[in-house]
Amino acid sequence: MPFDFRRFDIYRKVPKDLTQPTYTGAIISVCCCLFILFLFLSELTGFITTEVPTGEESAWASWQWLTQS
Repeated sequence: MPFDFRRFDIYRKVPKDLTQPTYTGAIISVCCCLFILFLFLSELTGFITTEVPTGEESAWASWQWLTQS
């Protein structure tokens, strides 16, 4: 029994018993899930890796950046 890739088609608009999954729908579904995973991991790594400015020079640079018009 071969693996049916069309099972991954998660964007069906009518009940499952009335639909027919397609390879195109499965590819779109897998690509969207991978993109969502990429965005989640990007945000997570950005949240975890923090940069703490130290010293007076970095505080002054931050203040100048905030007060620019």
